[in-house]
Amino acid sequence: MAKNFAGKGGKKPQVEIPIENIVLDNENPRLVQYTEGLTNLTELDLVKIMQENFDTETIALSLIENGYFDEEPLIVVPLDLPENVDFSILTYEEATEVLENLIREKNLKFVVVEGNRRVTTIKLLLNEDLRKNLGIDKFYPKLENKEILNDISNIPCIVYPDREKVTNYLGVRHIAGLLKWEAFAKAAYIANTIQTEVDKGKSNLEAIKAVQNIVGDRSDTLRKQFVAYKLWEEARDNLPDFDSKPIIYKFSLLNVIYNSPSLRDFIGVASYKDVDFDKQIVPLEKLDNFKQVLTWVFGNNHIRPVLTDSRLITSTLSHIVRSREAIDYLNRFDDLQGAFERTNGEREFLVRNLNKAFRTLQESLSFAYKFRGDTEIVPKVNELEEIITELKKMLI
Repeated sequence: MAKNFAGKGGKKPQVEIPIENIVLDNENPRLVQYTEGLTNLTELDLVKIMQENFDTETIALSLIENGYFDEEPLIVVPLDLPENVDFSILTYEEATEVLENLIREKNLKFVVVEGNRRVTTIKLLLNEDLRKNLGIDKFYPKLENKEILNDISNIPCIVYPDREKVTNYLGVRHIAGLLKWEAFAKAAYIANTIQTEVDKGKSNLEAIKAVQNIVGDRSDTLRKQFVAYKLWEEARDNLPDFDSKPIIYKFSLLNVIYNSPSLRDFIGVASYKDVDFDKQIVPLEKLDNFKQVLTWVFGNNHIRPVLTDSRLITSTLSHIVRSREAIDYLNRFDDLQGAFERTNGEREFLVRNLNKAFRTLQESLSFAYKFRGDTEIVPKVNELEEIITELKKMLI
């Protein structure tokens, strides 16, 4: 019986592929934050994004010095396979031979699903026109060694028959493994993988469980990340006058918001154990509150965020949203501390201020005698006396 090289535990064929036959992956989860809202991206667009955001120069210097390490093959998926090619009935050896023939005779192309940074770097090293188009030719590392040039022109690649078969590998490597992606990239991968399972006919809960099994998640961290991603989607789709892009770059803060029971209650979202993924996460009647929280934390277009420290989400903002008075004050003055001081109502605010004034004046008594008759201090004391007289009239 033929061995299915794409099956569980099956050996995937490894072949040498010319770099010009390898294209970058516009579905790379790490690129979502840079490609959100963009359509019809070209190879040049993807190279530009990779070069500007993923430090390809460091890899370029390594390649110039060492060539390509065959111990680190790319992971690729073939594009436009002939209809008569069915890898599921081929042995490892047969699949390898078929791929080599297709590369040689049909100029078969492949999309790289693991190794986009390396492919970008190699394309830049080998293509002067590409560097000039990007305006980086003057400072980008140059490759002059012909042996290394030949070495990096053909890259060892492990071939998966389709993108779906790579899902488990990427999940283990970048979600649960040592080479973890950034928060948003992880959430995007999780959401896309769950959707793939749903498209197969699974319910949302079944799909989540399947992806949890893939990445070995036993703590429901994945479920929380999925909820956070759905919240971002709803901010993008349901708040037309809110700029959701800054959330991508500080995505972990969305998890902090979601982990706060009082903030969840303010935006009408259930805890991760009770979320119904078949419905909208944020109810329509709570969208204004949702926008408020996001604006306070991330800002919105010309409006700056009122939080300067992520820890204030839990320590301060989570208390403010429990008080209508504090919310109104925050919206009016953008004063987080002032709003926090009103979280227990005006009475508590007054008591807190009186206690603060009492402690300050009490401390001053220990050395005030040194400044008897001071022409600057005595008038201030008289002003305080007038304020105290007015307070007593109001309170007694």
